Amino acid sequence: MSKKTEINEKDLDNKAEKDPKSKRWNNANSRKNLKQYQKDKKEEPVVPEVVSEDEEDNTQAQALVVGRKISPDLVKKLMPQRGVLTAAEKKRFNGIVITYLADFKNEEPTAADVDDIFEIAKSDIMETRLLQASKSDPQALVSISQAIEKLNKRKQQAKENLSSRRVDRKGTRASADVNIIDLVVQFDSLRKNEQRDKIDALMAEEDETSQKLRKVLEDDGY
Repeated sequence: MSKKTEINEKDLDNKAEKDPKSKRWNNANSRKNLKQYQKDKKEEPVVPEVVSEDEEDNTQAQALVVGRKISPDLVKKLMPQRGVLTAAEKKRFNGIVITYLADFKNEEPTAADVDDIFEIAKSDIMETRLLQASKSDPQALVSISQAIEKLNKRKQQAKENLSSRRVDRKGTRASADVNIIDLVVQFDSLRKNEQRDKIDALMAEEDETSQKLRKVLEDDGY
């Protein structure tokens, strides 16, 4: 296979002089493709798309709160510091948070609720890191067992906090419902007592009228 002949500017000038009417040799674009022109030509730098840190935080916060009664600003304040989590850890973190937020379908979680949920997710990530770091070193696993136990206690405490507040909220709602029922029962009871008093008064009045009529009849000799 023959080598492709390299054409330079001088060759083009000679051929253009021999055949001045030919566009093949007088084409300006042909000269642009010459190597010497290509070497002098500066390549335009590729400018990567830059995502601001605030935009990144907003995106993560919106992903966590979509379809839920929770403020994105609150989530942004409680999220781990930027750069702490790897991409895989951030995905796992978001998954845990979304799972726990699913319990708040019809109500807005408090800042304490969100803080506890984030604590569960962070402790899970830290525990995973420790286990991965010691998976090939049984001795290291023994030394970090105490740290893992502390993380488990933090997770358990956060879960108990969430559960306790949920019970309190349900208790408050149940108490409100009971109070309404009590008011209705009391109102019905008052109505019945009033009706009973009226009936008793009417019966007493009728009895008194009957006695008066009987006395009049007796006085008249009937």
